[in-house]
Amino acid sequence: MKRSSNSASLHNPIYDIAAQVFHKRGYDSTSMSDIAHAARLTKAGLYHHIASKEMLLYTILNYGMDLTDEIVMRPVLEIRDPLERLKQLIARHLRLILQERNHEVTVILHEDKSLRGTLRKKMNERKKHYIDFVEKVVAGVLPRRRKSKARIAAFALLGMMNWCYQWYRPGGRITVPALVNGMTEIFLHGVA
Repeated sequence: MKRSSNSASLHNPIYDIAAQVFHKRGYDSTSMSDIAHAARLTKAGLYHHIASKEMLLYTILNYGMDLTDEIVMRPVLEIRDPLERLKQLIARHLRLILQERNHEVTVILHEDKSLRGTLRKKMNERKKHYIDFVEKVVAGVLPRRRKSKARIAAFALLGMMNWCYQWYRPGGRITVPALVNGMTEIFLHGVA
């Protein structure tokens, strides 16, 4: 996968390792010693690269949002047709989470509440920007009389897509293309 040139993960594999550990164990259950061990560093060696556990988490989450911008938002913004824009949003979002197995992205889904203060505020602003983007894409396919439901529909779509990483198994019965097609169909036309 192409990575942003100003990404900390590109320059330091510690961020990738920490993202994997946070993904597997959870932020609260992970110590800096756990990350140092996984990175084959001493704890002092880890602190040479990382200011704090919270700053490490913020850097990982911020990079996950960078990936979301690069892989989902930018390409989808270039699409003129509203229906195709929505279909591509669903496909790109699901592939980002499932096919690429970006731990930086999946950590956003369950560890962002561990941030405090300014770092949490910054991350919430980035997430809100993405939610607003999804809402606009969804609103683009809704009839005028239903535009007021775009926010609810956007949250429903994000919830449906974001939960997949919990149960999806590569090589299982459901392929990523089948999942993309199924979710697109359910979202656009309902279950019945």
